[in-house]
Amino acid sequence: MKKWFFLIIVLLSSCSPKVVSYVNSNANFSQFETYRLVSTKADSKNITPENTLVFDLIRKSISKEMSKRSYEVSNISPDLTLRYEVTSSTRVESNTNQVGPYYNPQVTTRTIYESILLIELYDPNKKLVWQSSYDLSQQRKEKKASKAIEKGVGHIFTSYPYRANSAEVDETLKTIDNKKVRQ
Repeated sequence: MKKWFFLIIVLLSSCSPKVVSYVNSNANFSQFETYRLVSTKADSKNITPENTLVFDLIRKSISKEMSKRSYEVSNISPDLTLRYEVTSSTRVESNTNQVGPYYNPQVTTRTIYESILLIELYDPNKKLVWQSSYDLSQQRKEKKASKAIEKGVGHIFTSYPYRANSAEVDETLKTIDNKKVRQ
């Protein structure tokens, strides 16, 4: 139920390029040093080669952000489980324009692809520590998918300003390319 509520909020706010996030104020961030990266869809055998590439780019960008925060990968008893998911949808918009003085309508349609990246951190007790999402459609101007994904993941991680083994907020982690990001 919580996940659906969160996704509805994300979809309603998708007009804005901001990050939607939640931080568990009861989490003890000073106890976290290692993480494991999982995605149920990325681990599926039924994904296309194109989607495999996208998931690899997401993993690479997430690993870069976690490394920037001094976290280490550990698949054996990690302090955190980092789960990510891409939710995609398409919609078709149609416009009817009247051309000339006679009713001779021209119908134009376009397909719009929308994708939201959701990243979550869970402690060993499976309690949610942090959750954040970003509308990847905001990166449409990027010509390269790798840059769009890297920027999207970067935007998401501006809402996770914690270094490994520290409960102190690091303000430098709230920026992308030394620019403060609006939350």
